[in-house]
Amino acid sequence: MKTVRKFKLWFVWQDEQHQQWLQQQAAQGLHLRDTNIFGLHTFARGAPADIAYRWDVRYMTPDAEYRQLFQDAGWEHVTSSLGWHCWRKPRKAGVATEIFTDSRDRAAKYQRVIRLLAAVMAVEVLTALLLPDSQFFQGMAWGMGVATVVIGGLSLFMLARRVKAVKHA
Repeated sequence: MKTVRKFKLWFVWQDEQHQQWLQQQAAQGLHLRDTNIFGLHTFARGAPADIAYRWDVRYMTPDAEYRQLFQDAGWEHVTSSLGWHCWRKPRKAGVATEIFTDSRDRAAKYQRVIRLLAAVMAVEVLTALLLPDSQFFQGMAWGMGVATVVIGGLSLFMLARRVKAVKHA
């Protein structure tokens, strides 16, 4: 089976656009096999198909009940990366292909990310405040801490907007 690699960077609040991109790849005969945090996607070349891809986030290793729930609904687990789990299912005309059918569950997905991101940012800020003269905050580590807080702040803002949009959809 021939594999194809493509680069596509996406952010957590862009999961719907990413899912559409994966669906377009499947329509061209490229079926996701793996991905990583750097945006490198590995596809298996096969027959074109109308496949829905959906992402869910569970930071702890999903238990058997979680996986079984998805499998019973016809979803196939494709890959995982940093707590994000990709599922796929063939699309059928006139049938909604979603893993979460109500807005409360869709919003909860983003709220799980917000909680983790807020905790990471709080640790960064507290460490900077409590240990301002430590070796850790000199040079590159300081820049990485600032970048984490800036990117994290942007991410929190965008995720909060996403939660609001999902709840009002």
